[in-house]
Amino acid sequence: MKKDSVFNITREKHLDHMTRVVPFIVGAYAIQCFFITKMGPISFAVDGLIFMGICLVVMIGCFIGYDLTHMVTFHEDTFSIKIKWLGYEQSVSYEEITSVEISEPGVSFASVHVTTKDGKNYGFFFVDDADKVKAWIDEKRSPKMQAAA
Repeated sequence: MKKDSVFNITREKHLDHMTRVVPFIVGAYAIQCFFITKMGPISFAVDGLIFMGICLVVMIGCFIGYDLTHMVTFHEDTFSIKIKWLGYEQSVSYEEITSVEISEPGVSFASVHVTTKDGKNYGFFFVDDADKVKAWIDEKRSPKMQAAA
């Protein structure tokens, strides 16, 4: 993470994790399909397996879609965080932030939750180096807010 005037949250570690895990999930699904078709009534099994397969594809697609389209940009010059996702656009000033929490400190990717003075919560999921993102935000918050937290 550079100390430039602008940087984005990245999610490459989550995408790498997905490429390692998804083949095992699909393999487990295929094994389940084999056993269910051998053990149960075929018409029920086929309908159920098609439904579960569609749900699996949609879930994986949503994870990848979120990783690739949810953009969070930290601006040093405008002193704000810009959030963009599927037509939604929001800007949060560092001075408005009262707390920053990480779901699992020290792991390769985690969720970052930001709370503002007006009680709004913003969640950034599957964030690479969440500890560094939290440190950046904490550094940019006003000294008064840091002392109160």
